[in-house]
Amino acid sequence: MFISTRSRYGLRALVQLARNGQGTPLSLSGIADVEEIPIRYLEQIFGRLRGADFVKGRRGPGGGYVLSRDASEISLLDVIRVLETEFFHTNCIHHCPDYLVQQEETEGEIPACTREDKCPTKKLWTDIKLLCENYLGKNTLADLSRGSLEME
Repeated sequence: MFISTRSRYGLRALVQLARNGQGTPLSLSGIADVEEIPIRYLEQIFGRLRGADFVKGRRGPGGGYVLSRDASEISLLDVIRVLETEFFHTNCIHHCPDYLVQQEETEGEIPACTREDKCPTKKLWTDIKLLCENYLGKNTLADLSRGSLEME
């Protein structure tokens, strides 16, 4: 499980918007300055966030970004799923020695893991995935912006 800078920066930027409310838009350059995020990278992140309808832009003088809906309606899990390609990728097949040997033999096909039915760590990775999904799914952007994340 890997949390990229895209998610870390994206969540920090969204917290700025959540704290600002849905009124006055914040400019990307202002967010980038406050959060010390490269503006070009923030533009890419906001492209994804805009596409997922988490933020909307306003053009012109005083323009910038606001949240598309209330921060209490945006789960942290939803944000991370938009920003990460394989954050909860628990298929350990790509690291399994059996897989690596089979991969060379099959040239590009993804064979079934030969250890899945006897792998002692499969339940561990599955449980961790579920714990993380539950935690991030029940906590919202509003919770994060207030610093009131809940474990249960």
